[in-house]
Amino acid sequence: MVKNMVKFFKALGDETRFKIVRYLLNHEYCACDFTSMTKKDQTTVSRHLKVLVDAGVLKFKKNGRNIIYSIKDKNIKNALLKFGIKGIKSCC
Repeated sequence: MVKNMVKFFKALGDETRFKIVRYLLNHEYCACDFTSMTKKDQTTVSRHLKVLVDAGVLKFKKNGRNIIYSIKDKNIKNALLKFGIKGIKSCC
């Protein structure tokens, strides 16, 4: 249990991953959307998304060739909001 919590908070401790989570509080997005939102290349974004999935923050589903990411569940979303994390909207 403690290891899972450490992994969870460590995943949020990176600025890029934190930004991704903030976007996902409002809407689900394709992995490809995060390159423009974070100004990072696809490889870097994929690595960050994997860390967030492994930490239990995000889930994903395949939609054809696209991978769509969202907050794992309502409990995780509510916890993030209780921590005072505010969602941000994509300009695109």
